[in-house]
Amino acid sequence: MAESLLILVTKPPYGYEEAFAGLRAGLGMLASGQVPVSNALLVGEGTLNAVAAQRPEAVRMPSNKEAINDLLDFEAKVYVVKEDLLHLVGDVPLMEGVEVIDWEKARQIIEEHDMVTTF
Repeated sequence: MAESLLILVTKPPYGYEEAFAGLRAGLGMLASGQVPVSNALLVGEGTLNAVAAQRPEAVRMPSNKEAINDLLDFEAKVYVVKEDLLHLVGDVPLMEGVEVIDWEKARQIIEEHDMVTTF
């Protein structure tokens, strides 16, 4: 059985279901005890899920901020690749608790996990 799961989120918070599903899958695996470690790595457009200033009510969509906060409450790590975020929106405030990393560290994190699933 795998000891660690990494959810690789590649999609933005709105317009797609992948980020919504991925973050909640990681949370479900952790909360149910299926894996002792479940972390999330936000890359590409997935980095937008960690932007602090989101207004989901404007597009009538659920927010992924709650799932990210729930993961953090379970002591999971949520990583954001800095280069991808800067390319998309520049230096903007992020949710409290997420860890900003570079691609070198992201590759290390991917290698450290037993299972990686991409959303």
